[in-house]
Amino acid sequence: MAVKVAAFYKFVSIDDPSALQTSLREVCAAQEIKGTILVASEGINGTVSGASDAIDTLFAAVRADARFSDLVVKFSETAEHPFQRLKVKIKREIVTFGVPGTEPAALTGELVEPEDWNALISDPDVIVIDTRNDYEFDVGTFKGARNPQTRSFTEFPDYVRRTLSDNRSQKIAMFCTGGIRCEKASSYMLQEGFTNVYQLHGGILRYLEQIAPDESLWRGECFVFDERVALEHGVRPGQHTLCVKCGSPIKRASEGNSDLCERCRDALGGEGA
Repeated sequence: MAVKVAAFYKFVSIDDPSALQTSLREVCAAQEIKGTILVASEGINGTVSGASDAIDTLFAAVRADARFSDLVVKFSETAEHPFQRLKVKIKREIVTFGVPGTEPAALTGELVEPEDWNALISDPDVIVIDTRNDYEFDVGTFKGARNPQTRSFTEFPDYVRRTLSDNRSQKIAMFCTGGIRCEKASSYMLQEGFTNVYQLHGGILRYLEQIAPDESLWRGECFVFDERVALEHGVRPGQHTLCVKCGSPIKRASEGNSDLCERCRDALGGEGA
């Protein structure tokens, strides 16, 4: 039986994160749902998996809360649970950025639907930025996108200050896996005086779900933080796995039968695992 995977987030003020944590944990445990949900005063963020009816029950309960009545969820299917257990955690931020006062619930960039995204990023006057980490960019990205070469999202503000200070009035289009990072990044940039900031609504996952491969400007696969490792068009599991030594994503076809990335193989004198 196929397992249903659901990715979701929403920036919204939460006065009592611990109460929400308890209710989410209870519903998920009762439905044998696995995955991770982060709760903070700024909102919720999670990816979970379970039987189809269990996932439906969870989101019926979540949307019964007026704060999440319009919650957008991105669904996909896989053969097995991509998570080993359930974790519902309280955090300072639902995506760590490290800039106090950044409030996407109050201010964020203009949302661009997947069907309109190609036209926007094909404009030569638009700066297209991948807000994800360097290793995610290497697995796949949009044609013409800039790589900020960050190791974590907390480095993104420094990238903006170093490289984009002269582009405050230029159109800037940003994207990430599910939308959460570019939503926080766009809020920060608007606060810093940028005036034309756009973001891909629903992120790469929604684009891969809705846009046909022959119309797509996406190149490669989309890295995800679970046992699927990477997804391709149709939000299907891709061809990547993780290096057993350092955890870097590697493409099975290009790495042969080795469980090690090229760097780790070189460090071990070319031996496979």
